[in-house]
Parts: sequence; structure tokens; C-alpha cells
Amino acid sequence: MHQPMYRDPITGVYSMPWVRLHGIKGYYDMISLLEEFPDIRQTFNIVPSLITQINDYTNGIAKDVFWNHSIKPPADLSFNEKKFLLDNFFMCNWETMIQPHGRYWDILRKRGMRRLTEEEINHIVKTFSMQEYLDLQVWFNLAWFGYKALEKNRGLKELIKKGRNFTEDEKKYVLESQIMILRELIPLYKRFQDNGQVELTTSPFYHPILPLLYDTELARRCMPSVKLPDRFYFPEDAEEQMRRGILLYEESFGRTPLGMWPSEGSVAPELIPCFQKSGIKWIATDEAILFNSIQGERKGDILYQPYLCRFGEAEINMVFRDKGLSDLIGFTYSKNPPELSGNNFMGHLKSIHNYLAGSNGDHIVSIILDGENAWEHYPDGGRGFLSFIYKELSENKDFKTVKIGEYINEHKPVRVIENLYTGSWINHNFKIWIGADEDNRGWDYLRKTRRFLTERVRDNKINKEKVNTAWEGIYAAEGSDWFWWYGDDFSSDNDAEFDRLFRAHLEKVYRVLGAEPPDYLKLPIIKIEEELPSDEPVKFISPSIDGMVTNYFEWLGAGSYRGKVSGVSMYHGDGIASAIYYGFDLSTLFIRLDLKDDIVEEAVKDIEVNIHIFNKHEFKVVFPLQFKEEKKYEIYIKKDETTFSLIETPDTIAIKNIVEIAIPFKFLRLETGDIVNFVIEFRKKDLELDRYPRHKYITFKVPDEKFEGIMWSA
Repeated sequence: MHQPMYRDPITGVYSMPWVRLHGIKGYYDMISLLEEFPDIRQTFNIVPSLITQINDYTNGIAKDVFWNHSIKPPADLSFNEKKFLLDNFFMCNWETMIQPHGRYWDILRKRGMRRLTEEEINHIVKTFSMQEYLDLQVWFNLAWFGYKALEKNRGLKELIKKGRNFTEDEKKYVLESQIMILRELIPLYKRFQDNGQVELTTSPFYHPILPLLYDTELARRCMPSVKLPDRFYFPEDAEEQMRRGILLYEESFGRTPLGMWPSEGSVAPELIPCFQKSGIKWIATDEAILFNSIQGERKGDILYQPYLCRFGEAEINMVFRDKGLSDLIGFTYSKNPPELSGNNFMGHLKSIHNYLAGSNGDHIVSIILDGENAWEHYPDGGRGFLSFIYKELSENKDFKTVKIGEYINEHKPVRVIENLYTGSWINHNFKIWIGADEDNRGWDYLRKTRRFLTERVRDNKINKEKVNTAWEGIYAAEGSDWFWWYGDDFSSDNDAEFDRLFRAHLEKVYRVLGAEPPDYLKLPIIKIEEELPSDEPVKFISPSIDGMVTNYFEWLGAGSYRGKVSGVSMYHGDGIASAIYYGFDLSTLFIRLDLKDDIVEEAVKDIEVNIHIFNKHEFKVVFPLQFKEEKKYEIYIKKDETTFSLIETPDTIAIKNIVEIAIPFKFLRLETGDIVNFVIEFRKKDLELDRYPRHKYITFKVPDEKFEGIMWSA
């Protein structure tokens, strides 16, 4: 059971709803179904970052962006919020979770069953009624309830039966029911642990790839030709992630975990002492790790038993999953009738039993898969299939379901692995998380930020609470999920948001320690297939710096940029600026900011504008966005990786109907022919609200006297 940390480290707002929605479906269904099958024993691994987020929801701390868009009455939704609903409120399995519900299916078909262009969705937003928006809000949240929630809550079943024309009170009931179920989750798992029916295990806190934290060079063992980033070598981080995970487990479930699922089944022999030091008795991973550790023997002869793995004087018990059986449940059985799939599953078990009939003693078949992703693909959420095999396994004398730790305790391993293969449960390597340019850039940013933290802590007396907060940012950024979406292996509609969250965790490290984050953390790591919507300057300009469009000609010939808000996506909304103009004469850079028509003085209170300018040096032009007659702005130059020094406070700025600013080239140490990049940020304290351009820089060359003639001939 795993979800990454969706809480935005800057705003505190959860940007994704998946803890809440998977919580009311797979996480609740799987544990609740065991009430009907008391003879079934099972092992659940619950990742600590998931527990933290469940607790935030149940304590009223967490409100995700999707929740905020759900709770708002349609009449109060802005145009962009309605677009958000039509863009995002169909994020589920269409065949099993939308099509069976006529009203939900009708709304999807009206929206269009493909990804719409910006122009198309701008048009279609206006065609939906308030009732359709309300029904969409309800259905997105209602369709995620699993079978156990619906069986126990008659009100939810009645709403599904009603199907349409929902009320605000009914929507509120749906959302409140979600929180009620989340409040049950952790106590429910604890109850099944305490009565002996399940074993609960843990993972490193933020679900990092432990071998890569220990030493990224370990990746060369399973990927000899891989291109790696500069070495990331921090065994202490691997141990701390384990320690924190175990501590939260003890707080949540009242005992010390004996087992651990190392994130993504990632193992290396050097980690065995870490597991032993942490008090962990057993771990699990994929069969391919076993087959590469013990070569030359048949699968059936070696897979179905526990092992003792050694490294030096340290040792750990291990089991290896049957990949074929696990993947059948995860990817194949959902496409077939429950009884047919169940019989096929039991047939595989019987074949294994027959193969092993001549050997002595018991054998263990480890079936391990994600606890949430499979079930939305089953038409009934997996109830029919699981009920069938649970019944069969409860009655069949050849098979007995066991908790892994219990089995190992009763069947001590007799075989030893002295040279454990290094890899994960995906293709027995680490290709998903390292090696691609995007992956490697992420590791470089993580390493640089960690180095900054250790140097800052060593060189300064900093408040202990701030130091702890900064370390939390590092540990969160070490999670595997950010790197999962980098590179070409996997993609989703949320890639950009995962990228932003990763960089936000690193940015917070700098901010909490009183430093400006490096500008590279403000630019996406993922590839952005987007043309810069900018017109370049074509002639010299000399505008009056008075905060008004004095005449039509003063900005004629300037470059311009009209882009969308980037900033805290799904948090801020409509943006601040409608356009940016820029130009120059031989001695001065001129920039003009046009604010959105509905921006008033109260709305920009406490907002600060930062213009980052890059050439041979890096400068920062800073001023508050206040409507005043007399103003000055500040120019800072970057001294080192994190600090800026004030060098000038010119007064060539005005803010009235528009923002106009003149920045002499000499203050920026610019010379004719220099290439200049700049980007404009709107900030509120530590929060970046908007950024223009959102993914790139505006670029120009410092002109000479021939500029206008060259541009005219072009």
C-alpha cells in the first residue's frame, strides 16, 4: 500500500487526491473483505508516507486541490475552476467506474472522450449547466467508493441509484463519508494485526530506492553501460529513511515491525547490515533477483522457499515473489469473469504443488503486488475474484495462507545467498529511476541541495527546528516516485505536477534556511514540448516611465510575451499578468507588465516582483507590487550559489495602470553583443505565485547602433 507525499511543501495544500480516493477503495476493501474469511492470513505493507497523509485527512489537516474543487458550489466556480473539473474529474477507469453510471458517462461523452485542445475546452466549458457541474463533482467522488464502503453505507448506495440531479447536501454527504472511511483505516488494519489475521510491515519512510541512496554507483552492477550522474553516496540517508519508517509504524500499530518491503523491491548486499541494524527480520523482492543470485537451477526448484542472505557478518531472511502469479492478478484476471480467473489461479497453485510433490516439507509461494492499482480495473473492484480464491484457499487442504514472518519463523531458511544480486522488482535493474537525462538531473539537483544543507548547518548556528524542516525536504525529495515519471519509461497526465513537487521540496530546503533557491530549481526537469509565445523586439524604444500607456507608439516595436500562469499549479488559478513587454535603447532595458483586468490593489498586497536576469552574472531586480506614486527598486547580484548582495536602488519605476521599469545596462554589467536571459516571478513570501515564461526564459542580445537596420532588413 503506497502513495508518495502529495502535500505541497510550500503551500501545505495536497495537489493530488489519490490517498483519499484509493483509501476509500482498494485500501478499505482489501482489509474489510477479510472479515468474511477468518481463515485467510495476509501480509500488508503500508508505506509510512501513506500513513502520514491518511492521518492528515482524518485530523482535518489535509485538503487536496480536487477536494477544494469538489466542495465549491458550481455557481461559485470560476471559469478556470470549471475547466479544471472537465480536465481532471474523469481520472479513473472509464470502463469500470464511469460507463456503468449513465449520468457520469453522459457527461464524459458531452465533454469529449479525448484530450481536448485549449480552444475546445474553452468553448465547451460554457455548454454545461450548473446541475451538470454539480453531478460531475458528486460522481467523481462517488465512483471511487469500493464495494465494502457501499455495502456498509446505505446512503451511498441510494445516491448511486438516484444517479443525477444531486443536491449540495448530497455532495457534502459523499465527501464526509470519505473522511469517515479514512478514519477507520489505520485502526482497522491494527485490529486485524492484533487479532493475528494479518502481518503489517513497513517501508523506508518516503519510499526511496535504497541502493541508490546508499551509492548511485551500485547501479552499474545491473546496468554496466549506464550513464550516471555525479556520485550520490549517503548510506546514512538510507538508514534514516528506515529508522523513520519503523518509528511511525510503532506509533501507528503499537509494535515493532519484523518485515519490510524495500521500496520497489530494490536490494543490494551492502544494505543487509542496515536491515539488521534496524531490527528487521525479513524482506521481500522479485524472483529475478533470486535467479540472478543463484544461476543454473530451475525456477521451481529454488523459488518456493525462504533464504538467508549474508553480507559480511550481517544477515537477513528473504522471500522472492512469483512474478507470473502476481502479475496475473495485477494485469490479466480483471479482463475475465471472476470464477474463470479464480479457477485459473488455483490451477497454477496446483501445478506448483504437483511439481514439488516429491520434495520434503512445506513450500512458500509469495504473491506480491501493488495494493491499490489492480482493483479499479476489475468490474466489481475485485470482490468476485478475491472472494472466490479466499473461499477455495480456506477449504483446500493442500494450501494454507500464511503471514510471511510467521512462515519464516516456523521454517528457518536452509539455503544461503552469499552474493545477493543488486536490482529492483522491475526488470531487476534501476533503469526507471536513474540513467536518463531527466533522472540524472534530478539526482544532481538532490545532491547539490543536500550539500548546501550540510554546509549551511556546519557553517552557521541555525535554529534546530529549521534544520529538521530542511532535512525533511531532502528525505521527501529522495522518494522514488518523482524519478518514476522522469525519462521515457512512464508518463501520465500528472508528470508536470510530480516534477514541480520534487523541485518544491528542494526549494524549501533553501528557503527555510534563509537562502534564495537556485534558478534551475524553478524550471521543469521534464521535457516541455511547447513553443515560446513571444514576439522579439524590432526597434529601439524610449517609453515614459509613468505607469501608464502614454501613447500608442511608446511600446511599438517592443518584444512581447503572453503566456499562462505556471506557478503553483492547481493552487493559485487565474494568474496575475496578462502580458509582458520588453525592449531597449542603446543603454537601457525596459520592461512593462500588464496586470489582469480584475487585479485590484488589495489583491496584490504583499506580492513582490522578482526579475531574474542572467548573463555572465546573475542579477535579481526586486520591488513590491504596490500602487504608489514614488517608488524605487532594488538590484542584487548573486555572490555564490545561494546569496545575493544589494548593489543599486534606482527610481526608474512606476506602477499605476501598468508596471513600467527602466534598468540601465551598466547596472547589469552588460556589454554590446551579450546574450541576456530573464524571467519574471510574482512571489508572496516564500510562495511563487506566477512565473513568466513558465518553462523557459525570454532571451535577447544587447544591441548596437546597427540593431534597427538589421531588424528592418529581416
